[in-house]
Amino acid sequence: MKGSCVCGGIQYELNDKFLIANHCHCSICRKVHGAAFSTSGHAQEDGFHWMQGEALLTGYRSSESSIRNFCRVCGSKMPSVFPEMNDVPIPLATLNDDPEIQPKVHLYVKSKVPWFEIADALPQYPAMVDLRELV
Repeated sequence: MKGSCVCGGIQYELNDKFLIANHCHCSICRKVHGAAFSTSGHAQEDGFHWMQGEALLTGYRSSESSIRNFCRVCGSKMPSVFPEMNDVPIPLATLNDDPEIQPKVHLYVKSKVPWFEIADALPQYPAMVDLRELV
């Protein structure tokens, strides 16, 4: 699967399947994505690589353990690589191809915006959970 930012300056490829996908309602994800929630697929780091434009990545350290990558040209949210956890959260909307996975959970629903009602039957968690346990 291939993905890119809006301007096309950054391109990446995932040569593996996603382990799990989720919707996150935390305030940071909402603000970074400019939406009621973000939807990400999680893959192993060794199946992911940048095809071009890695120098265009700019990171925002949103917490001690998390850097949120985006394109410094167009502002698109880009995948973040966490080699120490062998995890790459990939914003599914940045893919050019079908991710062949559906989100399985809603996370941080205690931070959900009041004007959005979750209407599906997916499990809802008030905060973060270990997604590896849900695979």
